[in-house]
Amino acid sequence: MKNFLIVILLATTVVGGYMAASSRLRLSLEGIDGKLQVIRRGDLTLPINATGEVQAGYRSEIKSEASGKVAEIFKQAGDRVRAGDVLIRIQPDDEQRIVDRAKLDLTVAKARLDEAELTFRQAKTADLPSAEARLTQQEQAARMSKFQLDKVTALPEEQRFGEELLQRETSHLRQVAQVKAARADVEKVGLAILRAEQGVIQAKAAFESASTNLKDAEKRLRETDIIAKVDGIVAVINTQVGEVIQGGKTTFTGGTVLAVLLDLDKLIVKAEVDESDIGRVLALAPSWARPGHDSSEVMPARLEDAVAALEHIPSITVESFRDQEFRGVIERIYPEPRTLSGVVTYLVDVVITGDNRSMLLPGMRADVEFTSEHVTNVVLCPNEAIKEGPSGRLGVFVAAESATPQSHDTEFIECKFGLDNGNYSEVRSGLEPGVEVYTKLPAVRDDD
Repeated sequence: MKNFLIVILLATTVVGGYMAASSRLRLSLEGIDGKLQVIRRGDLTLPINATGEVQAGYRSEIKSEASGKVAEIFKQAGDRVRAGDVLIRIQPDDEQRIVDRAKLDLTVAKARLDEAELTFRQAKTADLPSAEARLTQQEQAARMSKFQLDKVTALPEEQRFGEELLQRETSHLRQVAQVKAARADVEKVGLAILRAEQGVIQAKAAFESASTNLKDAEKRLRETDIIAKVDGIVAVINTQVGEVIQGGKTTFTGGTVLAVLLDLDKLIVKAEVDESDIGRVLALAPSWARPGHDSSEVMPARLEDAVAALEHIPSITVESFRDQEFRGVIERIYPEPRTLSGVVTYLVDVVITGDNRSMLLPGMRADVEFTSEHVTNVVLCPNEAIKEGPSGRLGVFVAAESATPQSHDTEFIECKFGLDNGNYSEVRSGLEPGVEVYTKLPAVRDDD
């Protein structure tokens, strides 16, 4: 057994030594002989890369208008809900008392409105005609007393009786005074009508306010059942049974956020595109996504229809699921830039398509690749092989026709290049598939 272990140990040492020596030899040969790669045809894509965060289609914070103690909680984080489902129930006692008080206030306001309208109607239909009739009567009496006075005054002096003249003058002056008093009464009734009309206006306002308060109170009473307004997934429940919450009418913040709903059927990556790339993203984006587009241009409601209408489909990778490929559709490009530490970016909303989007959760970091330019079946050259030649122009080095295994002579071929994705460049002239080019030049040998 001992001898067997020694043999195994020796064999391992020999194999390891051989592999290390081979590796050193191979590296040594590459440094001397250089490194070649065959030119081939293929497709070339010029991508635009951006990073962002997965977000829900919408995030809905649910608050309560009602105040009171939490009695029951029907849903928890992660539960799917439909519009109308009850999430939380609050004890209605406090809100019921407010409703009862509001009903009483409305009854009092209605009684005051009725009284004000009655006062106004009486002043307008009874008091004013009565005062006007008295004025008319006094004016007629004044005209009669003036006629009698003028008749006595017109008699010859020897036919006048001093006592009768004094009596007629006194009677006329009394009638004139009564006309003035009657006119004052008419004006007084007119002012009373105006006051009564203002009283009706104020009573109506008080009644409408009381009516609104009752409606609000009844609404808050109904909202002791906190319901989901839309379909979604419960992200968080921010309360517990027995906790007393303050409603939106009693706080400056609009009430406590009791729950948050997310729409996970629609997931969006908010990608941050560098300012140097946003022009190319705008060029490939659908018309409905570009800033300033016509309002009639909207993204199709069905994602499948949106995908079918596009030529360029962004690809999305998520760190949590590197083995999965996600696709997306550009929904919106925001025109306002964001600047952080001198770096300018623009937000682009990319709606994730495909059934596998259900694997994702809000908050996950995502990498988005937009395809701006694409060529197929072109000659590709590795960027490592592109060098500057003796003329100062770009090209590649190949083995010279006169080269021998010992000399490693090279020859420069001037080329024209096109698209460059960072690893390979499109060769537009100068090379054909099958040619071997140096990605690492051989060592220069000194002449003997």
